[in-house]
Amino acid sequence: MTIITKRIVLKGISMALVALMGALPGHAQSDGGRTAADFLLIGVGARAAGMGGAYTGVAEGANASYWNPAGLANTEYSEVSFGHVLWYQDMTVNNFAGQFQIGEKAAFGASMMFLNYGAIDGYDANGAVTGSISAYDWAGGLSFAYRLNDDLSMGVTGKYINQKLDDLSGSSFAVDAGLSYALDRVTFAAVASNFGSEIKFESVSEKLPSTVRFAVAAYPFGESILASAEIEKRMYGGMVVRNGFEFGFDKQYFLRAGYNYYPDEQDRTFGTGFAFGAGVKLNNLQFDYAYTLKEKYASEDLHRFSMSFAFGQ
Repeated sequence: MTIITKRIVLKGISMALVALMGALPGHAQSDGGRTAADFLLIGVGARAAGMGGAYTGVAEGANASYWNPAGLANTEYSEVSFGHVLWYQDMTVNNFAGQFQIGEKAAFGASMMFLNYGAIDGYDANGAVTGSISAYDWAGGLSFAYRLNDDLSMGVTGKYINQKLDDLSGSSFAVDAGLSYALDRVTFAAVASNFGSEIKFESVSEKLPSTVRFAVAAYPFGESILASAEIEKRMYGGMVVRNGFEFGFDKQYFLRAGYNYYPDEQDRTFGTGFAFGAGVKLNNLQFDYAYTLKEKYASEDLHRFSMSFAFGQ
């Protein structure tokens, strides 16, 4: 496979991922053709997915490294989390995150996200199949968070990003920064994510999918019901509005639902819709699941699983 052909295939894969991501509530993409490394917008954790991705204001525990690094400092225990997504057409997404408390006010986090595109046929200049080639995207990050006072926390994540198709690859560095202001029953949050250098494939450079998010999360009727909402502005695309709900029973069993839409695109149906989820907590171990129905433009349902273990409680 020639370098030019690889570039075309890599761009095609990226464009396909852009379209497929639109079918998952909370992670729809409106930056088609404008950015690279769009896998960074998929999101991590079945709890967040079950709430339609409206998780920036909720973010706590290990997966806060992705959603809002300031949330790492808002818990008094450490945690590790693993996630797996059965994506479209044999693609899979896996992630790992760890959160480790440093004293009473600071926390350190480490995370990794890996998207495997599965087997892809390679072709020569005459169109003959030459065998399978590998294609994958991944990002790894380190986070630090600090609680300035009882209400205000801040955090930052630095990450390395890589996309690879056979022997053609591109990489970049980026930064996420977040704030969290928590009152008695309401939390306000703001995050800037994926700001960094362009990702370069030899002589071709592409922008990262940079975003800014503003969120609010509240327990309006006590600890059993959590409601969240957020607005995300894509620097090279449109706006997404997300809403999420979680009902908890005895702090052990959870049901979730979420919805997202595009206010700038009134006639759009692709990428809007509902997500559902459930979770159970058994002592320090928690299992979560999220489900998205197939829609007009997607032939497959989506299933997401995650597991987390808290220690030091």
